[in-house]
Amino acid sequence: MDIKTLTLEQKIGQMFLLPIEGTELSPDTKEHLLKYKIGNFIYFARNLTDYKSIRKLSDSLQQTAKESSGIPAFISTDQEGGMVTRAYSGATHYPSNMAITAAGMESAMQKMGEMVARELKALGINLNHAPVLDVNNNPNNPVIGIRSYSDKPEVVARMATDYIRGLQKGGVLANAKHFPGHGDTHKDSHLALPSIEHDMDRLNHVELVPFKATIADGVDSIMSAHIIFKAIDSQHPATLSSKVLTGLLRNELGFKGLILTDSMTMMAIQDNYGLELGCIMAINAGVDILCLNADQEGQASCLKAVLAAVNSGEIPIEKIDAAVERILKYKAIYANDDTDPPLEKYPTHESLSDEISAKSITLVKGSDELLPLKSENIFVISPPPSTANIADDTIIKQELFCEKAAALLGCAYQEISVDPDADEIAAIMKKATTDIVLYASYNAIQFTGQIDLFNALKAAGKKVILVSLRVPYDILKMQDADAYIAAYEYTNRSVNNAIKAIIGEIPFEGKLPIELC
Repeated sequence: MDIKTLTLEQKIGQMFLLPIEGTELSPDTKEHLLKYKIGNFIYFARNLTDYKSIRKLSDSLQQTAKESSGIPAFISTDQEGGMVTRAYSGATHYPSNMAITAAGMESAMQKMGEMVARELKALGINLNHAPVLDVNNNPNNPVIGIRSYSDKPEVVARMATDYIRGLQKGGVLANAKHFPGHGDTHKDSHLALPSIEHDMDRLNHVELVPFKATIADGVDSIMSAHIIFKAIDSQHPATLSSKVLTGLLRNELGFKGLILTDSMTMMAIQDNYGLELGCIMAINAGVDILCLNADQEGQASCLKAVLAAVNSGEIPIEKIDAAVERILKYKAIYANDDTDPPLEKYPTHESLSDEISAKSITLVKGSDELLPLKSENIFVISPPPSTANIADDTIIKQELFCEKAAALLGCAYQEISVDPDADEIAAIMKKATTDIVLYASYNAIQFTGQIDLFNALKAAGKKVILVSLRVPYDILKMQDADAYIAAYEYTNRSVNNAIKAIIGEIPFEGKLPIELC
């Protein structure tokens, strides 16, 4: 891997990470990738079906990358766990970061990182856009929530450091995100441009703590956030700010690894700068690899804009060469696809995931009078699992909480919409004739119709056992719940374990990883 052998077009191709459509590499897509010498790729759920097709696609992309430049590709995905999981076939579905912390499984983090790496490598994936290092100290954060380990920076730092150590030991490049921290925002950067007002003292004692710890321990890549941090740069989001990426991350914190962007097509960039200018500004700010979830037309436009900017001197060639030198350095470590193992069955991986999930179920509020549930005089209510934000990508088929619980309890149930209106609430109240209601919420802190339904149940004199199937902050809006259980995600595994705990088959062992205040 010698930069001296690369043309300018090949160098620029190394600095882009692009998606593809479908589960196979079509002739049209291959022609496009070869034309622009693309060196890196990202998978979404739409690309990932069964093991054989995933591995075939990975092999095809590796071959294409080598035809383009003679250099293997970074093939990436977002395998965070919980609701942000792309690969299900051939890979274990681990609980969310917040569930892992609730389960008290800090000692298993490095082992889990190695397990995730082994499975991803078998699929031909060598870069994981994980873990999330954001300290989720804002209950109204619409995009992080359970993706964070905790609202305590030192806990996030310990959990993430061990996980990264295992992932990279297993041969997969970890991509810690979202620098300098997305935990205290009330806007989703997929949809708008957030701004954080905190001073540097606060940033140094909260947001930056996990990044400092993982840098010191050897994390090899970091993802930038599309957020304005006014104490550092009041004009530009971190992704486009040399003050943040070069001044703070490189010079002050001493980070020597790769800097990747969050998707440049997110509205925080696209609506305020446009894709072409955004890509140029990001490179000048110090970015090494641009994640660009655009169609082929948008990809071509950005690649041409960067090439023109280099030729005109708007982007110094030294910036390109420094980035490509770093890319080649880490590809020599992580992008050697010849070492990818075949898929195997890993019972110990599933066993660890089961253990984490079972231990994570948290009884926040409750009484012996109501729990464990044994009465048949119960009505169960829940919405279906759904995407809470764009990061979720898609939801695989999951069991309905209300249907599963009712089957075990021998009682009636009702599925509700994620944000019921007044008419739906009135219809549900006619059916809720029991004294006790088992009510599963899903991000009710964002979907206020769920709160309105809860208030109607309480006004009717019902005893309500509340189960949050995503963020544990729902109780802040429904504090009159007679019992409250946090499950941290809406997956088959968490649904089954939450119900087992509610009926007394397993104990409540979880501890809240955040403060509810």
